[in-house]
Amino acid sequence: MAVTLDRVACVVNPAAGDGEGREMLADLRETFACEVTATVTDGPGEVPAAAHASADADLLVVVGGDGTLGEVAGALVDRSAPPLFVVPAGRGNSVYRHLYGDADWRALARRLAGGVAAHPLDVGEIRAEPPVDRRYFVLGFTAGLFRRALDAADSLRALPGPLAYLLGTARAAVSEPPLTVSASVDDSERFAGEARLVAVGGGRYRGSAFELLPDARPGDGRLHLLVVESTSAREWLRLARLARRGDHVDHPAVHYHTGKSVDLRGEGLPVEADGTPLGGLRDVRLDVRPGAVRVARPVEWR
Repeated sequence: MAVTLDRVACVVNPAAGDGEGREMLADLRETFACEVTATVTDGPGEVPAAAHASADADLLVVVGGDGTLGEVAGALVDRSAPPLFVVPAGRGNSVYRHLYGDADWRALARRLAGGVAAHPLDVGEIRAEPPVDRRYFVLGFTAGLFRRALDAADSLRALPGPLAYLLGTARAAVSEPPLTVSASVDDSERFAGEARLVAVGGGRYRGSAFELLPDARPGDGRLHLLVVESTSAREWLRLARLARRGDHVDHPAVHYHTGKSVDLRGEGLPVEADGTPLGGLRDVRLDVRPGAVRVARPVEWR
């Protein structure tokens, strides 16, 4: 059923991406012919409270990157909340592409102004030892390469986000040692040994350009597990090329499985969730929360 918009609430991360969140908010105010309220956050700790305060709106717009959307969605699990629309203000914006493809966000916002249809979106839940502050994710949870790539990309912040992430990943691939890890899906072991990357999630893309989990679809009710064994630098370059089309899953060094839960075990695993670095972990249990939040699409979309 379509929702007519009387009030739109916005949570704005002004530090995301190139710092254009305030300008994007101004565009949104011109787009929606209704009341538009906004909370501009000063840090990640303010995002959950801002999301809770927006629970009575007809539409909640998240102006930020994958991490900001993950924080908002995590704050709204098990709560009555409006559908979410993400304005891609981050560096990678992989969730936006997962949800809306290559549609221009301003054109999409104009279509939403005419009415919103809510669709389910899954959230992943994290339980870990040692415990971590972040409990939920939308895009994904990874161990190994991408966590290390975030550190490398931080030193390249003068470059556009996707390029910094790509170069950071390449640097980490040739300079960092592999992980020793085991991975189980629905309590059945699927991998044990040395791996460069373990990725779990419901988001199809990483770094916006790479179809890391090519079978993932919004609201499919599953977690997707990808494990890439330790390989040569030359094979990593080949895998990177294949991943732009989602063809890497056929490579002999790649393991791909889906299920409702994933268990990871290792020692001091370097991990991240939705692009936010987390501490070294030993045991991790990840469970899908099907349809835990809702996302907004134009009424005519199916």
